[in-house]
Amino acid sequence: MGNLFLIIFFSTFISEDITCITSGILAKEGKLSVGYAIFFTGFGIFVGDLLLYFFGFLIRLFFKKWEQKDVWEKKLTSNKLYIHWKSNFTSSILISRFLPGTRLPLYVLSGYFHQPLMLFIVTSFFAVSLWTSSIVMLVYAYGMGLGLYLDYKSNIWSILWIGISFYVLFVLVQTILIREKRDSFIIKCKKWTKLEFWPSYIFYLPLIPYLIYLSIKYRGVRFLTTTNPGIIASGIAGESKFQILNLIPTKHRSKSLFVQTNILQKTKLVKKWMGTNQIKFPIIAKPDKGERGFLVQKIKSFSELEFLFQTYPIDWLVQEWCRGPFEVGVFYYRNPNESNGRIFSITEKVFPKITGDGFNTLETLIESHPRYQFQKDTHKKHNEKNLHLILEKGKTISIGAIGNHIQGCMFQDGYHLLTPKLEKELVNVGDHTKGFYFGRFDIRFSNLKKFQDGKDFKIIELNGVTSESTNLYDPNFTILQSYSILFKQWKLIFEIGSRNYINGVALTPYSQLYRLVLDHNQYRKKFSRLETSR
Repeated sequence: MGNLFLIIFFSTFISEDITCITSGILAKEGKLSVGYAIFFTGFGIFVGDLLLYFFGFLIRLFFKKWEQKDVWEKKLTSNKLYIHWKSNFTSSILISRFLPGTRLPLYVLSGYFHQPLMLFIVTSFFAVSLWTSSIVMLVYAYGMGLGLYLDYKSNIWSILWIGISFYVLFVLVQTILIREKRDSFIIKCKKWTKLEFWPSYIFYLPLIPYLIYLSIKYRGVRFLTTTNPGIIASGIAGESKFQILNLIPTKHRSKSLFVQTNILQKTKLVKKWMGTNQIKFPIIAKPDKGERGFLVQKIKSFSELEFLFQTYPIDWLVQEWCRGPFEVGVFYYRNPNESNGRIFSITEKVFPKITGDGFNTLETLIESHPRYQFQKDTHKKHNEKNLHLILEKGKTISIGAIGNHIQGCMFQDGYHLLTPKLEKELVNVGDHTKGFYFGRFDIRFSNLKKFQDGKDFKIIELNGVTSESTNLYDPNFTILQSYSILFKQWKLIFEIGSRNYINGVALTPYSQLYRLVLDHNQYRKKFSRLETSR
């Protein structure tokens, strides 16, 4: 009994909910009386609550000499949520016991701000007693009823079935009763109705059989690596953005600087480059190797730039900020046996903007917006300093400036923008980009008329064989339209790659291709963890 008590006691520090369920199952199986199950579990949870309180108390002592402590406390104590919590301390502690995710901050803050200890103890004891008794008894009754109905004997499978089924029921009830969980569930369901927000592993699933068919038809998969001879492995992985930009004619190419990680005075180098080219802040910094908006930053000062270089010791591409406000993705392709290429598609990039109502905060407007709610975490991150700002009624502000779908930008078909003059100029750029037959130019410009005349635009990036005709993410397109575009572009990849191979372009060896993909994935994982921890 003593060992069982210790196991249950310390298990509550790992997961209170699972420990309660486990205790109820043990009671149902006759391994433990219901009374002991409630006592053992409740005692561990109660001690855990007290430890959180004292942890908050110790934090205050630890930060006693912190210079910003008074400023932070003043800001926090003036918050409406804090005032409401303090004036309703007892009820908030009681209610938090039944709202997962709220206990840790509330209990730690209780200790930090020296809320009455005895009041906390009494309230916590009552809440724990009610919570633990309810969960353990529910599991016990549920297990007994299920066991009688299915006539299960006491064995590991019945225990597992009872535990899993009750936990699913428990999560379902929480989802229905708790607003945050309910809203999150509804948003996830809505996402499944919008192809542009599907997880990549689901979105590309229908493409796999077609890729197998193309590989059989063209007798090989490595034609992917011969589509763009001027780019390493045609741009599958590990390619340098700076090297690719240098393939483009200088007339429309944005001013860029390659900053190697082994350079000691990186910021000084950028400062000199900005002075020479008469470039002012903001500027854009992006990893020299990356895709889908990975770590792309809009830099507004040298201190921000220095912090970026110190945080991410990788090769960087620094570019002038082409103010736009327009940005498009132009997809180009050319048959190697032809002298002129063609424009496959143009995608308009619509940057997110939000209009105030004079009442709600920016955070609330984002969360309730019919589109922005699907990427609310991204938008909140970009606007974290203004989330509590209440916009004037009718006032519209931009909440994103990076032309990437993951960064909150909306893509829509822009083929209507194409004029004969623009098409001639874009095709000319593609035709004169060395070793390039298939991919997407990302372009910014400030005047629509001049752009359609083929003038005054800047190419900020060129993406190779793994790039997409991003108009397929147009929310107005049907699923069939989107997949039709996706399948057609992959057919072109194999056609062009096969023709280049016949013309003498060597296939990338499997060993080199494997190493490129493996190194790139490891690189992404390493620095994605750093990005998440910031």
